[in-house]
Amino acid sequence: MIHRLMVQKLCEAEVENEIRLRGYRAGDDGAMFALDVRCFAEPFRFTRVAMRRFAESKKARAVVAELGEVLVGFCIVHVERGNVGYVVTLDVAVEHRSKGLARMLMERVEEEARGAGCLSMLLHVFVGNDAAIGFYERMGYGAVGEAEGFYGAEVDALVYRKEL
Repeated sequence: MIHRLMVQKLCEAEVENEIRLRGYRAGDDGAMFALDVRCFAEPFRFTRVAMRRFAESKKARAVVAELGEVLVGFCIVHVERGNVGYVVTLDVAVEHRSKGLARMLMERVEEEARGAGCLSMLLHVFVGNDAAIGFYERMGYGAVGEAEGFYGAEVDALVYRKEL
């Protein structure tokens, strides 16, 4: 167990030293869409137009992760009425998973949401995505409900919430 924690800390240190987080810039939508296609199957991914709309919305807080000039992850949160941040999507390139990048992105968007006055965060996650469910639970999110057909006919989601 100690060895595993040491390896995890080393991986997180490597990610922090190599990967740079920044805000969304016009033109990022193409790389974001391409990553979304790699990360998610058809019913879970966005169109390029939808990705741009989500990222460029006035209520959006979008954080992009770059390794050199390559976009390797991003997270989009919308600041909703009632002081709630809603996680629209979190994407991390497969080769950069389990290295702390998703945690870094979530911590940054939670910080931005808190700065915008949000008191809590909400998100939906596919009921069959055990890896994402485990990640969100480790981040302090708890299941508060289920949304039937959220991703389409008979493709349900769990609703998760975290107080900030």
